[in-house]
Amino acid sequence: AELTNENILRIIELKSTDQETNELVWRCLGYRFDRESSSWKNEEVFAKWRERYPEPPDLIGVRRIYTKEVDGPSLKANQALVKTIPMDYKNGIRQHLFGMNGFFGLKMEGLTPNKTRRAQCANWLLFYREAMFGKSMEQLQKEKEQRQSSAASKANSLPDLDVSGKENLEARRAGKSARIAKAPNENQQ
Repeated sequence: AELTNENILRIIELKSTDQETNELVWRCLGYRFDRESSSWKNEEVFAKWRERYPEPPDLIGVRRIYTKEVDGPSLKANQALVKTIPMDYKNGIRQHLFGMNGFFGLKMEGLTPNKTRRAQCANWLLFYREAMFGKSMEQLQKEKEQRQSSAASKANSLPDLDVSGKENLEARRAGKSARIAKAPNENQQ
């Protein structure tokens, strides 16, 4: 029930608190709240994420103080979360929530860091629900390897692209950011 379109739309529409939003994402990342110690445990968190964030990070900026000193860690954590969304899932909000309850996207006017991060968390939750929910770590690892293998074979079958073009295309298909292309040096022939 937590990952329904209605509940995820509540995040974007500011109908859930910042803390509720953080905690939902934390649970999906694998953090578990231990009532006895009143702390979050990370044994079930994805290994790379756990290494970087042994404690669940503030993904929203609960304090809403947007100075580098105060907000920097929240911004970095939110950016790290967004980077984990493969390209095929980047338009989750448009695909799943557009038109629902009169929602037709966010407007640039009135957009705040808080609203932006909520939308990014909502998009990650949609990705998690569609691609990862209910799957074992072994299943997820196998699917990732298959995507990477498929991307590599597709990139190798594109003879009209130069090497850096193939690398960029392969990176995008694997859900990674593409490298910035550089113009060829005229002196190199």
